[in-house]
Amino acid sequence: MSGVYGIADIHQIEDMACLLGAMTKSLTHYPWYLNDEYSDPVAGVGLARVGIGVFNRQPQPVHDASGAITLVFTGELTHSATLRSAVRQAGGQLRNETDEELLLAAYALWGAAAVEKLQGQFVLALLDRRSHELFLINDRFGLYPTYYSVDADRLIFAPEVKAVLTHQTVAPTLRDDALAEYFRFQRLLGTKTFFTGIELLPPAAILRFNIRTGATTLTRYWDMGQAPPVSPTISLDEAIEEGARLLTRATEDAMRGDWRIGVYLSGGLDSRAIAAMLAEQGCKLQTFTFGQPGCRDEHYARQIAAAIHAHHHYYPYHSGGWIEQFAPTHVRLAEGFHSWLHMHGINMLGDVRQHIDVNVSGLGDLLWPDANFTPPHLIGAPDDIAFSSILFELYHQKYSWPGLTYADERILYTDAYHPRLAGLAYDSFMTELSGYTHLPFSIRAAAFNLTNHFARHLVYHCVTGRSHVEYRLPYFDMALLTFAYGLPAHISMERRVQKGIIARYLPRVARIPATNDDLPIMEGVRSKRVAKLLKEVQQHATQFIAPASARRSSLYADYEGWLRTDLRSWAESILFDQRTLDRGIFSRAALTSLWSRHLGGNELWTVGKLASIITFEMTMRAFGQ
Repeated sequence: MSGVYGIADIHQIEDMACLLGAMTKSLTHYPWYLNDEYSDPVAGVGLARVGIGVFNRQPQPVHDASGAITLVFTGELTHSATLRSAVRQAGGQLRNETDEELLLAAYALWGAAAVEKLQGQFVLALLDRRSHELFLINDRFGLYPTYYSVDADRLIFAPEVKAVLTHQTVAPTLRDDALAEYFRFQRLLGTKTFFTGIELLPPAAILRFNIRTGATTLTRYWDMGQAPPVSPTISLDEAIEEGARLLTRATEDAMRGDWRIGVYLSGGLDSRAIAAMLAEQGCKLQTFTFGQPGCRDEHYARQIAAAIHAHHHYYPYHSGGWIEQFAPTHVRLAEGFHSWLHMHGINMLGDVRQHIDVNVSGLGDLLWPDANFTPPHLIGAPDDIAFSSILFELYHQKYSWPGLTYADERILYTDAYHPRLAGLAYDSFMTELSGYTHLPFSIRAAAFNLTNHFARHLVYHCVTGRSHVEYRLPYFDMALLTFAYGLPAHISMERRVQKGIIARYLPRVARIPATNDDLPIMEGVRSKRVAKLLKEVQQHATQFIAPASARRSSLYADYEGWLRTDLRSWAESILFDQRTLDRGIFSRAALTSLWSRHLGGNELWTVGKLASIITFEMTMRAFGQ
């Protein structure tokens, strides 16, 4: 995982280089990783960065001309021409055209407030010896997760919790609210980690640490409430036209540089739109698909790749054996923040790195709302009570695999943990949600989900993938994202704008059916109804001629079935291992009951109840707990 890391200690300790070296060792997972370390014992600061040799190839840190400012930086700035012009007009000095030099010049002019002028996907640490301050700053969406621990004397930060833990003098303490959230939602909320005293840097954050006094402040420089409004009178036709313009601009930006570009291609809407846009702009694409042979993703992705003349690679899932093989790697990279149910594609990363440098990824579930993620009864809720209740249910039953129910939670924990954890997930959820109550329901859902669904769940696809290739995320272009979120609900719902863009501007891929409904992408409700009727007629006609086509699976992986067969011994060796039981969190009777229910095969989605428990136990062992 690319990122920045370091230590600031007001006691100006002498072994700073040794401490940085320990962090570097914990963060270096593959031979191609690049590390740069820098120690300033006089200031009491050590700074470093880790990368995979794609972005930010120049040596770091970088210093201003006076030597007073030192910077480490990971990621890249986008749409920076305007900022460069502003820096020059204000008398700023740019010694070269790198992002790092632009950041130093912008800071010299405007201080930490310069970050408000930035766009891109990044995290940086900046030492200002004149003000005796160390700044830790990230982009508006937290696309490079960074964890930190701070007390009156010391700040430690890194892209992985394990690196922060290298300097813990006592065993870390598990957080009850984090445990309750994880087993209920299969993720953590807000800025929590599993351990007390270690937090995730929130999106759009400026963390300021005084290296003389230890005083610390954390401020947010942006939230969804600052997004510019879209005219409420905009028509669907106008929205599609403007959305296409902004998506074109965002994908053009994703092509910059001499990198080899690829797209993970499914049969869904997000990846096909990005791949087709890139192809329209002349990009020579490599595309990659994983999944069970014959599933819709495999079938339609192959057609999409052919339609846009991409060089396509397919990685079949013939069994679930790859999960047991790669789960330890996934835990090492994602540190349990992502269940093994979501590590799809990890088995092909070694090969992907041979073909591309940058994966231009979709992850647009949040940008283009549909009934699964933003149902009308959520944003149309009659009051705050209804909104909160609906969103809570979505988080533990819809936004991942369906998780624990209230009854499951009641029996899961031992007598020692039940009073501490039962009901705490709801309380913790409401505490997180309280920070968004000033926003209207549509923006409230978007803002809460950007942090708690994207930054605490979906982004770990990037974290895992960035162990081998870099990622660019066009759907997180500021202009496109704020436009899409600002659209009136009656226009934005059911992905109408996204479907309109594909149908109108990308016809080569619009005629190929989508995974979710097995229908081509069309504008208008009437067109979809006609297509659905024709599909039903076709299925009736072919059920005797070509029955296999009527049974094409919509799932790329059979996690439910594999956990009963290929993965059964592996799962049982973790769930019922004495180390798991001795941890004292889970009732053996409850684990036995959940496992028996799953093996019985009479209920759907019981895998979601078990996967987080298995992942958590693997994570604790990886952390030496």
